[in-house]
Parts: sequence; C-alpha cells; structure tokens
Amino acid sequence: MRPQDLAADRLLTELDVAPNGALAAVIERRVVRGKEHHRLLTVPIRSMGSQIAASETTQGPPVATEKSINSDCGSPIVTSKAPIASSERRLTVAAKTSIASDERPTGIAAEAPIVSGGGRPVVAATSIASEERPPDIPSKAPVASGGAATVIALEASTPRFSTDGRTLAYLFKDQLHTRPSSGGPATKVTSFPKGVTDYAWFGESFVVVAPDEASPVMSGKSTARVIRRLDWREDGHGLRLHPTHLHLVEPDGKRVRLTSGDWWASSPRVAPCGTKVGFIADPRPDADLDPNPQVYEVPLTGGPITQATWVAGPVTRFSYDPDGTIVCVAAPSRRPTDFENEQLWHTRPGEPPVSLTGHLDRFSGQAPTTDERLTVTCDNGREIARLVTGPGLAVPLQARSGVAGPTPAQSEIVELTPARLDPVVHALAANGGVVCGIATFGGAARPDLYRLTPGGDPELLFRSGAVWLSSFERPIQRELEIEGIQVFLIGPPSDKPLPVILQLHGGPAWAWPIEPDTDALLLAAAGFLVVRPNIRGSFHRGYAFGAALGPNWGDPDAEDCHTVLDALIALGLADPTRIGCYGNSYGGFLTNWLIGTSDRFRAAVSQNGVTNQISGFAACDLGAIYDVDSALGDVWTPEGIDHLWKISPLRHVASITTPLLLLQGEQDYRCPPSDAEQMFVALRRLGREVEYVLYPDSDHSLTHTARLDRRIDRSERMIAWFQRHLCADR
Repeated sequence: MRPQDLAADRLLTELDVAPNGALAAVIERRVVRGKEHHRLLTVPIRSMGSQIAASETTQGPPVATEKSINSDCGSPIVTSKAPIASSERRLTVAAKTSIASDERPTGIAAEAPIVSGGGRPVVAATSIASEERPPDIPSKAPVASGGAATVIALEASTPRFSTDGRTLAYLFKDQLHTRPSSGGPATKVTSFPKGVTDYAWFGESFVVVAPDEASPVMSGKSTARVIRRLDWREDGHGLRLHPTHLHLVEPDGKRVRLTSGDWWASSPRVAPCGTKVGFIADPRPDADLDPNPQVYEVPLTGGPITQATWVAGPVTRFSYDPDGTIVCVAAPSRRPTDFENEQLWHTRPGEPPVSLTGHLDRFSGQAPTTDERLTVTCDNGREIARLVTGPGLAVPLQARSGVAGPTPAQSEIVELTPARLDPVVHALAANGGVVCGIATFGGAARPDLYRLTPGGDPELLFRSGAVWLSSFERPIQRELEIEGIQVFLIGPPSDKPLPVILQLHGGPAWAWPIEPDTDALLLAAAGFLVVRPNIRGSFHRGYAFGAALGPNWGDPDAEDCHTVLDALIALGLADPTRIGCYGNSYGGFLTNWLIGTSDRFRAAVSQNGVTNQISGFAACDLGAIYDVDSALGDVWTPEGIDHLWKISPLRHVASITTPLLLLQGEQDYRCPPSDAEQMFVALRRLGREVEYVLYPDSDHSLTHTARLDRRIDRSERMIAWFQRHLCADR
C-alpha cells in the first residue's frame, strides 16, 4: 500500500434504517473517475444467515504465551493485568473482511453490484467485475446479504428516512433535499441564505437548523468582527459568526421560525407526542464562560423554550424514548475533567437523572446513533455496540431494535457486537426491529455495513472498506500487554528487529482501537514496525487509568512510552538504533516532548501538536475552558502559568536534535498554527533540521477531512521523512 492508493479508498460514514427495517441508507466516501464523492446509497436488508464467527484455529506461527515471552526475556516484562486472552494475540477472525495474503483459499461472490436510482448500472458490468471484485478470500467469510445497492445521490450527507419510508431526505450543498427511497428525481426543500446544518422529519414537514443572516459578531457587512464571547470559533466549523436556530418548514414551503437569540441550537429531535421539538443549546448570556448545554424544547406551533434535561455535565447528544422521556449522553459532573466517563442518562421531568452506564466505568456514547439507547462503549481497545434496555423504558423496544424492553424497574445491557470478534463500531441505526452498524471486526482497517442481532453474530450487508483493503497484503498485527500497557503492533513479516515508529494517539482521553488507521497501514507497508500504545491517560480501561495522567503531561505518559520501547527492544522486535515518533494533537505534544527530553529518536513527525501551553491557553478554541477544568493551569495566577510552562515542549527546545517534520492544518482552531510556528522558528534559529508544512483549508482532523491530494501529500511526506532518517544507511 502506498499513499497514492488513498485515491481508491472507501469509507462508510453515516447511517439510517427505514421504518419497516427493509432498507438501510448509508454515506460512502469514494473516488469516482478521479473525483471524491460522498455517495448516498440504499442497501436492502435481507437476512441470509451469513454471519461472522470467531476462528477456532489460528493460521501461521503459534500464539506466544505469557510464559514463553517471559522466559525468552529472562524477566517478566509482559504481564497480564488486563482482561485479555493472552499476553500476545495474533489478530485473526475467520470471517474478517480484509484478508491477509496467506488466508486466501478459494472464491467468494463479488461485491453486490451498484445500480443507479433508475435501476441501470452506474458502470458496465464488466467494469464492476474488473475494478471492484476482490481477490479470493476465505470460504468462511460472509457473503454480503443485502443485495444490490442503489446510488441515490453523489454528493450528500445526513440521510434520514421519512416516517413511511418512501422518501429519503439528505443535505446537498448545505440545503435540504428529498428523493424517493427507490430512486428518482430530487426535490429541493430549503433555500436558506446561509444553508441548513441539521434537520428532523415532522410528518411531511421538517424542523431544520439554519444560521441566521444577521450576526452579533459582524459590524456592517464585512467591516469588522467584534468579539465579545470566548466561543466565537470552533474547530471543524470555523468562525461562529451567525447563531443557528430552528425553523419549521411545511410542505408548501412556508417557514415558521421557532427559536431566536444570540446562541446556537443544534440536534433537533421531534418528540413522540408530535407537539414539540427538542434540541441542544446553552442560551444563557454567559454560557461561553461556563458552558453547560442541555436539552431544551419548543412547541412546534411556536412559543417560549423550556429546559428539558438537568444532567450535571454538558449534553452532547440525545434521543426520545417512546414515552417522551429523554436519554442523553453527558459527563457526570458540572465541569468534567478530561477523564470522566461520558455516560448515558435517563431523565424524567421532576426526577433526578439516572445513569444507565456509569457502572461500566467506560466512556459510552462514542458513535453517532439514531437512538441513544444504542450506544458504543470503548473497552480495552474494542468499541462495542450495546443496547441499553432500562431502567425507565415504559414501552417495549421491539419496534425499533427487535428486543423487548424490561419493566421500568429492570436494567439490562445487551451486547450487539461480541467482544470476542474485536469490534470497532463507527455508527448505529435502528428501525422496524432491525439494528445496523458501520463496523470493523478482527482488526480490519476499514468498515463495512452489518446487521446486528442482540446475542448473535453480525451479518454482512454491504462490503465497502473490504473491497479496497482486499487489493493489499495485510500486515502482521499483534496485541501485547507490557507492564499494564496495552500495545497494538502492526508491521511486515520479519525475523529480525525492525525500524520502529511510535505512533501516539490524541486526547489524551482517547485510546487506540484494535482497528489500525491508514497511517499505520502505510507505515507498515513501507517496512516499519508501528507501535500504538494505550498509555496512562487513555480512556479504554476506566477512570482510574486515565486519571493516572491527570494534568502531569509529559511525566507518566512519557515514562510509559519508554517502557514500551525498552520491552520491544528486549523482545528482539525493535531496532534500538532506528526509532521514530509520530503523533497528532496531544500525540503531537507528546512527540515534541519526547524528542526534547530524550535522544533515542532518530526522526519525528508532529502533526497539529501543542508546543506552548501558555499561548495555547487562548489560541486554542477550547483552551480557556479545557485547561482550567483539566487542572493544566491558567494565565492569571503565577501557579497556573508555572504549570502551563512546565508541561510545554517548547521549554525543552534547545535540547532537541532529532530531525522534526511539522505538519499543520491552516484552519486548525484546536491546536492552531501558532504552536507549530513557535517550534519551527526556535529550531530554525538553533540550526536544527526542521520542516514546517501547512495545508490550506484543513482543520484539526486533516488526516481524515482534508482534500484528497492533501491527505496523500501528508502521507508521502511522513513516510519519506522516516525513510530518509531511519533507513537511508541500510
């Protein structure tokens, strides 16, 4: 796999299920004839009993046991503090959808053909066969049971079925459109001057969220921007110049404004009673100083807004139960630290909110879903889909998910993706007794579409990522436990130590999943052993493991990085003379920190990384809130400034001799260019080897969201940098 191969990448992103459970709508990002599109597809849902099952045997070399690893090293480097099957696991699932080269016995049917909305093939059948049919893969692998997918629109987002399932709504060029679910001509529903950002069906009408034409920030048409709040910018959205508000759009085009004010509404959901709509907002005048968004409601006929949830922490998503009560995702405290687990909460008017998932001690609500009782929980590198059926569920869930609800006094959490299959779930949707998910299993790197059955194994409906991945030889993947640190390894087959790239995740309250990203795949294909550790501060093992880092960035996290590298060298897997480091965001911070406090790294790549915590306090869109809540410091007390500088990599810049490549999104408001520029200027003045690469119109998530040519360019530069400094003398 090479960076140019990203031009053929496929990625499923958004999902909905028709009310009768017979059709799924999904967005697929894909390059067609040299242009990247976000295609809206519909996939029939047919149960054919084709399921993923865990392999009873493991191909290739036997799995190492804890005892054998320890005896090889002479001391117990690898421990088993975490609940995993063994201290080293070779990731393999009989029905995984991206297949290693040594696991291709004999044939299987090609991907279901894709047809246009009118029933005609988008390309000739011979073209589909030559371009899209994967090579032979294991006979145990599932055949896609969903039938032919239909292309509804080439550029679309946010697909949602009407209540009768006959019509699909979606956003196209920032306006709401509809088409028949079976395909047909499009109807433009809205023409708001500044577009539409979200919407909800209401019978044949819609409730939409649209930015106001007027702005409390702009002076005149474009003379000046007058800033009076801390939340005037947001990464991924840019400058927040125009408040967003709810409007009712009726079938005849009539518009009724439902909310107004100098605040922002989002996430509209029509209540089951059909008389009001809920949304997330924080309409208080000083909400920028102490943000606490909650669910509010407004009558669909117009009127004052009323607060509908009183959860302690900020609400990020919500949905209605059939009885009109609310299930929402929120942290458990008013000003949460980075490591407090987001939980599902059930709220009833006049009663304290009840946590549905707090007892799990894991972050829940980690993927978009049509029903918040369908949730994804991050647990030990697996992102598991679960159905929460109580307490408080007054009517059965059968109509939505196929699972009958308990009585209000009961509480039950049902796994939809068994942990034994190593799931990573990216999106969930349910309707008509059917649950679907965009997910990977067995360490695959790109998701496909599955039907999920409570208590059963997933059923493949549509192959997307697997089609792309099948063109490449799958690298070797392993999972180790090193002194309580979970480590995922990915690299080429080798009987000798390899050059190493220590890949550090962002956050710090995040964790590498078992699913590798494209950076790991590309680096492994280039001959590197990619090391992805879930160090202290990661959120995959509960609050205590994350809080073990706390505000002490650069201390326990850096110690864990060195512990992992020392162990891999002792195991004979890593070449100690050829170690590189790469990270994005907090991972960029830790990269900058490690090369300033250690001389073991021969090359480093820092993307959108933090260098100066003092200037970042104000330059970051969240800094003034996040830094205080997470006890990193402030800029108005000597103690706050001292601690911010204590955890600033720029403090160690004079000690950096490692060649450093800085990659930066120009429109990154989370870790803005000013951070990278301070590091670049200092290193350049010191005469050290450093390069600074800016990507226009790219935000904090440029690895995934930047324009295709920029994503390819950053990958090429990263690989070339490591090859030049780690492999040039070999």
